[in-house]
Amino acid sequence: MSESRDAAEKGDLSSAWSSLESCPKDLSETTSARTGNQLCAALGSELKEIRSRMENMQIYESSGRDYVLSGISSHSGQRATTRGDTSSDSSGFVRVYQAKSMENMVSKSHTTG
Repeated sequence: MSESRDAAEKGDLSSAWSSLESCPKDLSETTSARTGNQLCAALGSELKEIRSRMENMQIYESSGRDYVLSGISSHSGQRATTRGDTSSDSSGFVRVYQAKSMENMVSKSHTTG
């Protein structure tokens, strides 16, 4: 993700895509993916979403940059993300990264607004 972001920041979306190209294949070859691990499936979906948000510079600048930075932050800190929710995110994979306490906090924040 970081390599892809670096290339995108330089305006080189071709290189950004290339740095992500082998990730799904590499991921699919892991033991976790072969046993149907939900987190591996979510990461695969996240990689597809990142690529879609790097389709062109306008999309990257309007939503891709924020999305990939959030992903990098979540993965590097091994923390849950509040990026999106299943009501607005059609992929539905965001929740697998959330601990139960994070789900409770997000739910509470929606009801106390």
